[in-house]
Amino acid sequence: DYGNCLKIAVWHHALNSAGSDRITDQGFIQQLAVAGFRFFLHGHIHKAETSLFRYDLSPTGRKLDQIGAGTFGAPTQELIPGYPWQYNLLKVKDNQLTVYTRRREEINGAWKPDSRWTQGAGVGALDYYSIEL
Repeated sequence: DYGNCLKIAVWHHALNSAGSDRITDQGFIQQLAVAGFRFFLHGHIHKAETSLFRYDLSPTGRKLDQIGAGTFGAPTQELIPGYPWQYNLLKVKDNQLTVYTRRREEINGAWKPDSRWTQGAGVGALDYYSIEL
């Protein structure tokens, strides 16, 4: 029985992208929400991003957070303009998932925090964001 487990789905292609290689039949996202999955991880678009799929439109409704990963080791010519090499580090503690984003700007450079998550007018961006589970 997996009823009390944190359910995570992982696949490569994004749901939304400009290319024809995106997932076009998104009905399975509804099935994941109904089955109790809480978030999903994907790659392919070569930039870190996040969004929310809400199955129910109530405060405690079923939902899936999307966590898109950047590119960890693609050749330089495959990088998206304005996005360095990236990876995410996920930490689950109590009822919270924290996603830390890291970046590398030089081919053989060091990894460092990637502060790209804006917090509002006049507030500095953070290198992480949190999702309540």
